[in-house]
Amino acid sequence: MDSESAKTRFLTAIGHDMRQPLHALLLYLSALERRVKDGEAREILNKADRAAQSLAGMIEGLIQLARLDANKVEPELERVSLKALFDDLIASTPHAAADTTELYVHSDPVLLETIVQQLVANAAKHGGGSAHLSAEEKDGAVEIKVRDSGPGIPTEDQERIFAEFVRLNGSDGGLGLGLTIANKLAALMNHKMEVRSAPGQGATFIVRAERA
Repeated sequence: MDSESAKTRFLTAIGHDMRQPLHALLLYLSALERRVKDGEAREILNKADRAAQSLAGMIEGLIQLARLDANKVEPELERVSLKALFDDLIASTPHAAADTTELYVHSDPVLLETIVQQLVANAAKHGGGSAHLSAEEKDGAVEIKVRDSGPGIPTEDQERIFAEFVRLNGSDGGLGLGLTIANKLAALMNHKMEVRSAPGQGATFIVRAERA
């Protein structure tokens, strides 16, 4: 077994073995929340719930990465409305805003939404807390942009942030997989991804897809 296959099997095993007890833990915490009335105890319970939710997100990231590395993700390309995609994300993400767009791209709607969700989550966590979505046609393709107002990314780090388990100095929490997964999904659909940034000027992540 080569090292890549071993890593995939390891990540899959970890993810599936931890999923069930963690799901049970989240149910127990939810049941407790309905019963605890004391303010201090509820605050402790809320912190425990946030920690468990964070762990659940890490496990799902490991499973998704393992599926990608095992070539078990099959994109189904179709005509995708960016207006509908942006509207869905804005409705579920209070810290995100979007420009109006009537553009369509040739992509997998589920996988493309996952990519943009990862970029929005990255902006919320490391990019100043907010994200701005926009899209524009350029050279026959469509550039989907997620801009944040964070501290920016030094030039020497702009390639390695897409590598697995990379967390820049000062980053806290998470496994450093969000951008890796987004980049792998983009490559799977022949979309191009890049980041434009400078220290102190925020960052703009760009997904370039074929116009439909």
